Amino acid sequence: MAVTINVAVLIYPGVEVMDMNGPIDVFTKANRSNHNRYHVFTVAESADDIETEGSTVRIKPFYTLDNCPPPGIIVIPGQIMPAGSSRSSGGGSEALINWLKDQAQRPDITIMSVCVGSYILANTGLLHEKNATTHWAAIETFKKEYPDIKLIKNVRYVSDGQYVTTGGVTSGIDGALYLVENIDGAKIAQDVADIMVYNRDAPLPPCTILS
Repeated sequence: MAVTINVAVLIYPGVEVMDMNGPIDVFTKANRSNHNRYHVFTVAESADDIETEGSTVRIKPFYTLDNCPPPGIIVIPGQIMPAGSSRSSGGGSEALINWLKDQAQRPDITIMSVCVGSYILANTGLLHEKNATTHWAAIETFKKEYPDIKLIKNVRYVSDGQYVTTGGVTSGIDGALYLVENIDGAKIAQDVADIMVYNRDAPLPPCTILS
């Protein structure tokens, strides 16, 4: 019997739905072939309902930071702030940043950011002098704010130690498939991609490629 891996998907006001749902779908579909290895759940600061980006979907988190099972994988989706905010991407509250720092002390944990969820992960300081990526449209601003992080352009994901960072939106699927391949093997990862009708080898869209 496979050892259960808790996959905690963070949610907060303004969470990007595809950032969240892409990895969720990968891990839940992998469960069809790996004896339900992944226990996937959402986690928020409180048990209150969360409104996603654009207030189009309302989500009830399954756990809070205080009572969620110890995660083996944490997914940090992007957070888009409402119009009028001082910045477009959320950087995480003090409580969330401290929680992530605490979780990162466990050597068996993997933390993956999706899209501009990289801002939240960067604010923990855990990416100091590590290789990382983020959404192609955020890379220049990100470089100015976090010059100590070694940003890599024109990739879907970057793995450095216990951290995986992914580019824009759908690349959260690529990052999650990368983790599934490392844990469950290449066949299961490809089976999941096929079920999702997802081409892992597709080229980057031309307008997103940076010089």
